[in-house]
Amino acid sequence: MRPSEAVRQIEYVIDATSTDGGRRCAAGYRPAFERVHAAGDGADVADLAAALGAEVRGGARPDPAEAGKVADELLGVATDGGE
Repeated sequence: MRPSEAVRQIEYVIDATSTDGGRRCAAGYRPAFERVHAAGDGADVADLAAALGAEVRGGARPDPAEAGKVADELLGVATDGGE
């Protein structure tokens, strides 16, 4: 999956679960998808989309920083300052 497809998928999930405006909200996740795509592959992008989509369907609206943390976890990047 490409980052643009993942953003579109999240737009649809947001639109289906709220009135927040999926296009506006999902655009903030693009950097996380692009970073995952650059460091991983299309399957990793799909995994990130699935994780964020599950949070959205559950009523949460992760901000872009939270999406970045989910991306880091998916990629196995240390998010605790390397400790």
